[in-house]
Amino acid sequence: MAVTYLLVDRQTQKTVAYFTLLNDKVSYDPEERSLWNRINRRISNNKRRKTYPSVKIGRLAVSMDYEHQGIGRAILNFVKHAFTNGNRTGCRFITVDAYAAATGFYIKNSFDFFTQKDRKDATRLMFFDLKPFKDAQKKN
Repeated sequence: MAVTYLLVDRQTQKTVAYFTLLNDKVSYDPEERSLWNRINRRISNNKRRKTYPSVKIGRLAVSMDYEHQGIGRAILNFVKHAFTNGNRTGCRFITVDAYAAATGFYIKNSFDFFTQKDRKDATRLMFFDLKPFKDAQKKN
């Protein structure tokens, strides 16, 4: 149901980081109409749906020995690139259930909150729209 990737420092044989990917979907919530409208504005009328395929980052962790070296950001950029170049799944979004302490990291990497209903929960549902990322790659 999920695939876990492990990054290992070949010199020290230490685990540097890991991340897990699995299939997900972004679904319409009638209580969050304004967010849904904001998402749908990015999608042409003939392609609008009540659900959109996505890939979820189930886990992402960097060893404390390798913190603050840009490894987490590099992993996110790898996932963004992997799902916009030669993407065989056709997903539009990346989702994550971010721990409250990690939401700042995801915000810095252009993720957005999906709802305000979970703002007091231990985790927050966040998303990243892959289309603007792909469009920016085409321009460069």
